[in-house]
Amino acid sequence: MSRPFARLKLGYYPLPTEEARNIHSLLVASGPYCAMDPCAGDSTALLEIARDTEAHLAAIEVDADRATACIQRGITTNYGSAFDCKVQSESCSLLYLNPPYDTEVGPHSNRRMEAVFLEHCYRWVRSEGIVVFVIPVTALNSCARLLASQFGRISLFRLQHADCVRFHQIVVFGTRKKSHARGEPQGVDGLLRAGYRPSSIPPLNAHVAECYPIPSSSPATIHYTGLPLDMIEDALERSVAMQNARGVLVRKQHKMSGRPVTPLHKGHVGLLACSGMLNGFFGEGEDRHIAHWRAVKHVDEFNEEGEEAGETIIRRRERFSHELTLAFENGRILELKETKEEGQKPAIDDV
Repeated sequence: MSRPFARLKLGYYPLPTEEARNIHSLLVASGPYCAMDPCAGDSTALLEIARDTEAHLAAIEVDADRATACIQRGITTNYGSAFDCKVQSESCSLLYLNPPYDTEVGPHSNRRMEAVFLEHCYRWVRSEGIVVFVIPVTALNSCARLLASQFGRISLFRLQHADCVRFHQIVVFGTRKKSHARGEPQGVDGLLRAGYRPSSIPPLNAHVAECYPIPSSSPATIHYTGLPLDMIEDALERSVAMQNARGVLVRKQHKMSGRPVTPLHKGHVGLLACSGMLNGFFGEGEDRHIAHWRAVKHVDEFNEEGEEAGETIIRRRERFSHELTLAFENGRILELKETKEEGQKPAIDDV
């Protein structure tokens, strides 16, 4: 997927349920614990990974609709950016992290978002806690040194679902090192080699014998320190700046209503339609559509020979023609407009 489309969907690449089940099979919980997901989406993956365990789930989601879906599923969810959230260090036992697959946008030194999210969130994992990190294999090298310095027992697995193969996704398991062992990037060379040779990474399936015990922990609280996005969005429509900008950028639709004194004939109806006074909904069933007329300015150019030899006079004439746009319920759009060829009648074109 190209970068503009990826940013349009906020870098959202949800983990397939089948792969979440495979991840769940490698985790063993012996008691209540706290699990966090800083990029929760609709929380399907987090719920499947923590299925049949006494997990206290907490999530962060930047998309309003997906955050609402998390809340409806009973998960404590903060709507906003993970970078505007504060969590007490070493407060969760399981960190599931599937960050946006993108690059920072700035004047220089732009880093992969996977590494930026990992650097921000890894401190939340307690000693001997587990990180489950889903990334494209191309981003492994940028995260390798931080992973090796903060986590031990690191295992890499290729995800085999069709969507995961398409985006070259892998999952990284790791256990948070104790405080005295952190800082030394042991095993970073192996991670770098795996990043250059993805074919050497084993697949994640039912035959994997690796096991990661999840230590117990108390529920953790996520404190959101950012701006209230919903309130700002609602207030923006009522702001003075928006009112001033709307008058310049958005053409005001004039509403006219009334009852004609005399019955309208075809010519009258045509004049009203072309002027935009009859714009609105028409038809029924599959033929139901929105009709919108507008006046378009054209400039015709004529060349005439001047009185002197080789002299050419260019004359321009301005005129207006009318265009009709029909938008149907099934998504089809038709336009009735003037054709460029001289001597032809206006034609209806599919858009």
